[in-house]
Amino acid sequence: MKGTGKAPLVGLALLAGLMTVVLGRSAGWPLWLWVVPAAVSVVLAILLASARSPDPEPEPAAPDPDEPQWEETRVDDVALPSRVPDYDFRFSATVWWRPIPNATGLVHADPASLAIETVLSRAREVTEREVPERLDLVMHRLNGVLGTQVPDASRLVEAMGGRVDLRLSEEDRSRLGKLAEVRKTEEVWEHERRYEQSKRAYLGDDVLKSPGSAVVWWLARHDDKVTEAVDLIGPLAQLSAAANDEPVDDLYKHLVPQPAAQAIPFLEGVAPCRRRGDEPDGGIDAGPWDHPPTGPTGPTRGPLVIGPLNQLLDDVELARESPERAVYAHRVAAFTDAMGRPDQARLIREGLLSDGHPAPGSVPGQQRINGQPDEEPGVRGNATR
Repeated sequence: MKGTGKAPLVGLALLAGLMTVVLGRSAGWPLWLWVVPAAVSVVLAILLASARSPDPEPEPAAPDPDEPQWEETRVDDVALPSRVPDYDFRFSATVWWRPIPNATGLVHADPASLAIETVLSRAREVTEREVPERLDLVMHRLNGVLGTQVPDASRLVEAMGGRVDLRLSEEDRSRLGKLAEVRKTEEVWEHERRYEQSKRAYLGDDVLKSPGSAVVWWLARHDDKVTEAVDLIGPLAQLSAAANDEPVDDLYKHLVPQPAAQAIPFLEGVAPCRRRGDEPDGGIDAGPWDHPPTGPTGPTRGPLVIGPLNQLLDDVELARESPERAVYAHRVAAFTDAMGRPDQARLIREGLLSDGHPAPGSVPGQQRINGQPDEEPGVRGNATR
């Protein structure tokens, strides 16, 4: 409310209070009936008089006719370098500029070009530190940086930029996509290679460092299979020796299974035992287990399972062609089968019961000496009575 508008209101308030006093005294009203309204009128007049007038609204300033106006121009598809050589940004933007009044009186034939050069220089300072893969991020950064006006180097114009459009050529975009894919693939391959190297080092330098460490490693992974761990001591010792380019230690040689080439004759009956008396000195040639091509001698004669058992039968002096030897071997095979080892039982029957002595309970005539059947392969007995 302006100051000139408050005076009539203050006057009306005081006049209302005065009229209330005059009427009350002349009419003989009770004191409270005219004093209270008069007091209210006076207080209202005081409040109206002391109220602060609001500040007048500022009038819009008239434009200075001497101040130069902003002009607009456009720059399109200008190559700006990126941080990666030979991969340029394609820059487009709107440039606003105006002359700067100066006391020297110097003028320029094309002030718009000064404004464009200023904006491009500022944009270049940003793009040459950025990678082309971050195209959208760089574009937003340019809009922020170029949005303030700055004078050019000659201080003849001041310029600012906006509406920035930044892009890459289709060829560069395709190349960058391929490079990114190759880089990711190479990174995965490098991680796989390091993993393989670490695994080889773990196996070679720790797990297979010695037969004992190999057994402990296997048992740690299969702590409920102690029996299987014992059966694998030989193969693990052989694996440890191969991993360290060393021969198998003598301590484990008798536990290493022989090659399959040595076990096949026993399984197929193509290397039978020769009878006593075939040799000039009347001795017994037991076949490949007495003279193995390579490898240890002693209790490992013959393939796994058969060699040690054959040695045991020789140690208890059971002749190779005696019925007692066949009965003994058959009972061992039956006991092995009953213990849940059918493969080992089959090896015992085929290796030790195919020398001309049928198993107890088998049908005569179904097998011959040297494993040559008359008509069909012989039927082995299951158990002795």
